[in-house]
Amino acid sequence: MKVERVELMDALRGFSLIGILLANMLHFQFGSSGVEIIESANLLDKISYYFVKIVVEGSFYPIFGFVFGFVLIKMIESREASGLKYKNIVFRRAIGLSILGAMHIALVWEGDVLLTYGSTLFILLVFFLKRRVKTYFVWGIILTAILGVGAYFGSSFIKLLKPLTAAEIMIYQDGTYAEIFAQRIGDFIIGDGLIFLLTLPIGWLFLTIVSFLAVGPFVLFGIGMAKKGAFLQLANSTQTYKKVAMLVPVGLLLKGFIIFDTPFSLFIYSAGTYVLAIGYIALFAWLFNRYQTQMTNYFAPIGKLSLTNYLMQSIICTIIFYGYGFGLFGKLGVFVGILLSVIIYVMQLKISQLYLTRFSIGPVEMMLRWFIYLKNPRKVN
Repeated sequence: MKVERVELMDALRGFSLIGILLANMLHFQFGSSGVEIIESANLLDKISYYFVKIVVEGSFYPIFGFVFGFVLIKMIESREASGLKYKNIVFRRAIGLSILGAMHIALVWEGDVLLTYGSTLFILLVFFLKRRVKTYFVWGIILTAILGVGAYFGSSFIKLLKPLTAAEIMIYQDGTYAEIFAQRIGDFIIGDGLIFLLTLPIGWLFLTIVSFLAVGPFVLFGIGMAKKGAFLQLANSTQTYKKVAMLVPVGLLLKGFIIFDTPFSLFIYSAGTYVLAIGYIALFAWLFNRYQTQMTNYFAPIGKLSLTNYLMQSIICTIIFYGYGFGLFGKLGVFVGILLSVIIYVMQLKISQLYLTRFSIGPVEMMLRWFIYLKNPRKVN
């Protein structure tokens, strides 16, 4: 039995990268001082800031998680269809992603998600990979409810976050790589690092649980939809996707509550991020069915190289904004950051298209698959 590859998932993964870059751009530019800087920004930057918060932030990582779960199950089904085992493959993938994530945090940028997905894979491997379809949706809803409760009380936690001081901002703007490295993780190594190392098993367990809470709902939804055979026959479900896509304006309306300072704003906003993510997935599937050739040509290549492109976004942006590069940290404004995100993404689209005319797999994807399969990835079934 041959397991069908769902081309939509490559394109959807590629589409999610523009949202991830736009959301990350605020942190690349301003770090944890973003909110304070916006309060004194001009009107264009304030509009741009809320555009990112409402249209983008929090709604594209769920899409990436959905694809992650969907593709994971398709890989497992493919292995099983060929009479091969999958558990060691998933285990090494979890380790590989965790190592890449830890290196990303230590060497480039602290806003990593690879470690999160690597940690999530461990929980999936132990508890979730051979369950009934209903189980994935039930647990996805349970985790969503838990996050909703967290969002309700989350405003108090956000107020505890320490904004960057003027001295810390200067380090990001003018510091050397060594100084920025120390700024990024120095407090951990000198202060809480020893405590963490002494309690490493507990710390790792805590990280794994938090990671699963963060991305688990849509990963589980993706697994459930893959097991249901969704997206294999797009033409047969066009009207369904079109109806579900109506969640897009609903999600935008809910996320718009972030503008208002009420005790429930963060909770409503958080609910909107998930509603909007579901709407975006359905809208993309509907458009993909109508314009499959065009959307495959544009979005699938960058999606197939998503790991390489994700890491390159961090490298490019830290060079632009940090002192060991152009030192533009906090200087360009949110609107210019949006334009810069679009330029970087379009460049990655074109480069990915050209790259795949000569190679079948990205450089980082190649290294990860060597580790996972312990042989040349091109020879993997």
